[in-house]
Amino acid sequence: MLNLVTGATGHIGNVLVKELLNQHEKVRVFIPEGEDLTPLQNLDIEIIYGNVCDYDSVLAAMDGVANVFHLAGIISILSGQDPHVRQVNVCGTENVVKAA
Repeated sequence: MLNLVTGATGHIGNVLVKELLNQHEKVRVFIPEGEDLTPLQNLDIEIIYGNVCDYDSVLAAMDGVANVFHLAGIISILSGQDPHVRQVNVCGTENVVKAA
């Protein structure tokens, strides 16, 4: 069974990826181009580059996937609204749900 993990380089995401691998699950990660892959080094995973804000790339990443773990998000402690935070956290989540 193939699992897709968004946000796989984050604190929770990389721990989930490792746990899935420990359970002998197949893992595909969906990450933005240029992301630091250090937390995923030497892991037997498939890497798909894309952006949760791009529905077509989300849909392509889900091809053949049985389970989706959506952990991609941006955390901001700055005051005021940041349109990029909303785009990723809200619109990106909508794309993942729709594609699933």
